[in-house]
Amino acid sequence: MIYLFSFLSALLLSLVLTPVVKKIAIAKGCVAKPREDRWHKKETALFGGIAIFLSFLIPYLLFTNFTIETIGIILCGVFVFGFGLFDDNFHIKPHTKLIGQIVIASLLVTFGVHIKIIPYQLVAVPLTIFWVVAIMNAFNLLDNMDGLSGGIALIVSGILALYAFLNGSAEIRLPALILMGSLLGFLRYNFSPAKIFMGDSGSMFIGFMLATMTLQGSWQESTHLAMIVAIPFLTLAVPLFDTTFVALARRSTAHNVFQGGKDHLSHRMVVLGLSERGAVLVLYAISIVFGAISVLSMFVRPTVTLVLVLLAGVTLVYFANFLGKVKVYEDKDVKTIKKKNGNVILGGMVMYKRRILEVAIDFILICAAYVTAYLLRFEGLLVGQNQEIIVKSLPLILIIKYLVFFRFGLYRGIWRYVSIRDLIDIFKAVTVASAISAMAILFIWRFQGFSRAVFIIDWLLLFVFVAGARILERIYKEMFDEARLKGKRVLIYGAGNAGEFVLREIKNNKVLQYKPVGFLDDDEEKIGRRIQGVPVLGSREDISKVVKHNDVQEIILAIPYLPKDVSDDIEGFCRSLDITCRRMSEILPK
Repeated sequence: MIYLFSFLSALLLSLVLTPVVKKIAIAKGCVAKPREDRWHKKETALFGGIAIFLSFLIPYLLFTNFTIETIGIILCGVFVFGFGLFDDNFHIKPHTKLIGQIVIASLLVTFGVHIKIIPYQLVAVPLTIFWVVAIMNAFNLLDNMDGLSGGIALIVSGILALYAFLNGSAEIRLPALILMGSLLGFLRYNFSPAKIFMGDSGSMFIGFMLATMTLQGSWQESTHLAMIVAIPFLTLAVPLFDTTFVALARRSTAHNVFQGGKDHLSHRMVVLGLSERGAVLVLYAISIVFGAISVLSMFVRPTVTLVLVLLAGVTLVYFANFLGKVKVYEDKDVKTIKKKNGNVILGGMVMYKRRILEVAIDFILICAAYVTAYLLRFEGLLVGQNQEIIVKSLPLILIIKYLVFFRFGLYRGIWRYVSIRDLIDIFKAVTVASAISAMAILFIWRFQGFSRAVFIIDWLLLFVFVAGARILERIYKEMFDEARLKGKRVLIYGAGNAGEFVLREIKNNKVLQYKPVGFLDDDEEKIGRRIQGVPVLGSREDISKVVKHNDVQEIILAIPYLPKDVSDDIEGFCRSLDITCRRMSEILPK
């Protein structure tokens, strides 16, 4: 019951304190005003971090058992909050803020809070300081859109609480539940559209608390190495990844890494067409997926965890690479930076060297497919003999598959336009590479100790992995194209090749500002079908009903040789309803 009471008390305090702080902040004129380098468009109350801090601190002091470590966490947490509050009021310079964070993290270590799995203090202490400072700044940078930092922190604390209950880690359980309660109450007022911001006092404090939680708990004595690594990093995957992404993007364009900006993952998704809520929910989903993998690592073998992490990581890297192409910096800013710092070489960072990225990811996929094939063949168990076989044969398999992939041109494609032909080429490359690998194993080792079934499974997995990686960018493009389609509601007459071509042009050409609601076609077999997700709603006889029911504003005639009487009939109908009628030649590029 103590855990339930602590959670509910934090929740109730947060629900009560947040609107009170909001009213006081507005009365005192403490509001965040819109700025060019910030996302919000209207004045919003500040100091929501006060509500988060108090709704956490009061239950924590009431319900926790005091030890030298908990006293240190409380004391340093107060310092972090006070330091953040001072920054909210007087805007400390980035290097001064960093020095203050390092000092507080160093003080925390003196209370015995540090990484326990490393026996060497000379290594453990600096890594602990780096970890605490990194997580504080990660959540500080993540606080760039309504509900984002607080929501991700809520998910992370929930994952940690779940882990603590499953693993019996009392040190994590109580603070995680209290932080959940305080964040859930605050999110009621901070989710889009936000009525109050947490500020640095809130973002730095929740980052500090989550960093200290991952340093505690009985998991640190576990012999399960994958779980030791997975729990802290995977639960905090989103803030760490966003921070790394922004740092690389700003360094590659010579922007100040520590300045504010609209170049985070969330901002880029909104530029592509998602709503603010949609972008935040996507990052919530990513955080939940990585948190689920971290919890799953408690129940599966380390190799399985490693494979899942690698595959999820590849997906996230491709997603970041896709978002990295979104234009978020003004041309005038880039020109100014070039004048001050010389030419900016965008290709200087790995994230912009697409071919290097593909080669590196293929290395991961080839290894993952081979190891996973053994796991599936031997029901998740890798005995010493199989591990030795993997170690001695994997280098040969990598050499063969890379050479075949290069010969088949797998590193020359533009994958955002991947087609069936590309998938056929990938199938051929994987098939030939797997066949040559099997023959090489037969020639060198006579298949002694090897399982033939492994090579069949490896062939299937590698095709799925490589094809899936290549098609990811196309999937992301299609997803955001759908989200971007806003403007005039248009109906396309003609569900043939020309109609499909018009639909692709509407999706790819942002200038058109069309939102296709459906097709019309006189071929009865096409009615009820879909083309790229857009339905064929009826025939020409249904045009009146379809137009009125779907609030159509424009009709595009997408039949190249449309009889004159038919086109005159449709154009006359459009004039009667005062809607525009265009031929496909009028919207397609010359």
